[in-house]
Amino acid sequence: MHYMEIAGLPRMEQEQIERLAAQAGDWAGALRAYRFDLGRRKGFALLYLDESVENDVEAAWQRSPSEGFSLHNLAIALVMGAAGQVVPEVADGGCAPLPRPDRDMLRQFKALGLEWSPAGTVNRQYAVFTPMPYIGGCTVCMLRDSCPKSQA
Repeated sequence: MHYMEIAGLPRMEQEQIERLAAQAGDWAGALRAYRFDLGRRKGFALLYLDESVENDVEAAWQRSPSEGFSLHNLAIALVMGAAGQVVPEVADGGCAPLPRPDRDMLRQFKALGLEWSPAGTVNRQYAVFTPMPYIGGCTVCMLRDSCPKSQA
């Protein structure tokens, strides 16, 4: 169901369901999830799919735009679904607020081989970084000024 919401599909053919289920199984080992509390009561969750997934999606785009779009949406559904399992409020609200990482958290990213950009991304295309436990929604999100949810 989550995939269908992301892809904007009212229904799917059985063949596509089977193909996506097989791909999701292949990618299961590529999901990385970390909890950082850094000695504090409040911490962060970081979930991402490794570079092999990005390569698979890119190869699919080269074969067929519809296949690439389908696998892109699957990757988003997998990482957001995992984030919703770790931080249930993410699933409830359909949003994972993006906090601005402090110096300690930036060191943690670096230790994992990840690079944080000032625009609020890491060098993994399919990633979620959010407070854990959930706090604040839009009030803690560094994207609030450009997010349609905070404009509503």
